Amino acid sequence: MYISNKKFFLNSFFSFLPGFISILLSLLSIPIYLKYVGAEEYGSYIFLHFLGFVGQIFNFGLGKISAIIIAQNKSVDDYSWILLKKTIKNSLLIFLVLSFFFIINNFFFFFSSYILLLTILSIVVTIIFVTVEGIFQGKKLFVKLMLINLLFYGVSLSLPPFLLIFYYTNYKTIFFISLIIKILVIIISTFYLFRKKPLNFFLKKKTGLNCNLDQKWFSISNILIIAYDFADKYLIKIFIGPIALAIYSIPQQITGKLSIISKGISAVLLPSIAFSSGQKLPKDLLLSLKIFMFAIPILIFLLFNFFDIFFSFWLNSNSNTQIVNLAKIFSIIAWISCMSHLIISYFEGSGIIKKNTIIELKLYPFFLFFLLIAILNKNLFVIAIVILLKEIFLFFLRSIFLSKKFDLIKYSYPIIAIACCYLFYSIELDLMKLFKDE
Repeated sequence: MYISNKKFFLNSFFSFLPGFISILLSLLSIPIYLKYVGAEEYGSYIFLHFLGFVGQIFNFGLGKISAIIIAQNKSVDDYSWILLKKTIKNSLLIFLVLSFFFIINNFFFFFSSYILLLTILSIVVTIIFVTVEGIFQGKKLFVKLMLINLLFYGVSLSLPPFLLIFYYTNYKTIFFISLIIKILVIIISTFYLFRKKPLNFFLKKKTGLNCNLDQKWFSISNILIIAYDFADKYLIKIFIGPIALAIYSIPQQITGKLSIISKGISAVLLPSIAFSSGQKLPKDLLLSLKIFMFAIPILIFLLFNFFDIFFSFWLNSNSNTQIVNLAKIFSIIAWISCMSHLIISYFEGSGIIKKNTIIELKLYPFFLFFLLIAILNKNLFVIAIVILLKEIFLFFLRSIFLSKKFDLIKYSYPIIAIACCYLFYSIELDLMKLFKDE
């Protein structure tokens, strides 16, 4: 058991290490972007990256399905080839459809053609990478998975802005360089996967795919991921503007990196749960939930006391009370979402993703209604509170299904309540200071 736990945490470490490195890159790149081109340019740059995540929808769940099927079957090379080829065909179709709208835009609208082309390419690239990522995950190539995730999500986002130190350019050029990095990552990853039989990928005839998973629910689940995780950012950019998006995104990017730990653990858990067909809760999952329930909140509470100092030192004149307060809210949001990620990995690996998807579908209309109210009031603080309430309700509804198998989950409810009380107490103190200063 000791060896098993050691291997589990080692693989989990490799899975979430890219996120930690991404944090360091973000800590360096964000101040550079703000210093040389300003918050408005940075907000536009980040928004283009958010648009690229729409590719997760058009992947139609093939990434998750790849990880599960390959973990359950021995003929991984055949399944890898079939799944990746299917993804590329889908991405080409999506490219043609989006290009059609791109041509219509040239005739009837006045949006930048260059921006739309970059956005379409970013979506297509994301579609393909999600499946490549799933194949690495299913094969349990966690060290390689760490490298490609770091390059695709971390380096591509944070490295290009360093060019601003040497010469001035706009967000379009920076994003284009980011896109080139992502394309190179996919090419290198694909050649690595099929390095032993490189011609099979192009010449081998299609064989049957033994898939007992309902792709429909994985596709809907991916749509809801984008709808939940990026609706606030899209609406802020549209109704409030890129500067507000920059203020909102900076603390969210930093505190949101906490979720890389749970996502890394989930990446390791998913193949194991799929292999055992989800018949029982893995001990590693139970241990991970205990750590996030009892240890992480204490760490977050301690960090609350240093947020003022950190953001003042990091952003200098760009730091303000609003960013600090948002960072505190997003810290609690990230912690709760981490516990949700672990529960979702059980739903996905055990083939009952439909239950989680139905939960998200039922809650989404209420979430969107209150989010729109907050957006129309142009209050970033209220928007963040709506996101917090959404995460609390989703976690509660998901955890109910685990309560029969994991009785300890019920203790998470009072812990979340205490965390929220401490959060508002901490924010109230900051608002009192701000009021006195004024």
